[in-house]
Amino acid sequence: MLARLVYVSKARGFRRAELNDILQVSRARNERVGITGALCVLDGVYMQYLEGQDAAVEALYKRIEVDPRHQDVTVLDRTFIAARVFSDWAMALLSSDERIKAAMERHGLAKGQSLHEIDPACAAALFRALAQTPNWLTL
Repeated sequence: MLARLVYVSKARGFRRAELNDILQVSRARNERVGITGALCVLDGVYMQYLEGQDAAVEALYKRIEVDPRHQDVTVLDRTFIAARVFSDWAMALLSSDERIKAAMERHGLAKGQSLHEIDPACAAALFRALAQTPNWLTL
């Protein structure tokens, strides 16, 4: 069964230079197990959208929960889906700019709020809106 999981976490020891490595490793690993998705990093907070077979998504999430790079891991949305949104992306990374911040505000995240504070009901819709912006790095 195809599943979607959106979570947020605070980056522990965040270094912008590591993002390229995270993206490359995630792409290779996720492609092997059929997971697609996207990762947004804003002010030291990760928000990730994962989709794939339920067992694969859950196994990946369990690894994320214990990954020392993450703290305060919180699931915002977990559901079964009919089709993928990010079918062409084994993993992509979004870099923030004013368009991204405006999209976040349109989906209920007020200026200055952390991604941890987004209404869970808006999380998947926000990611779909972000997918339409041009700042994605897919390597």
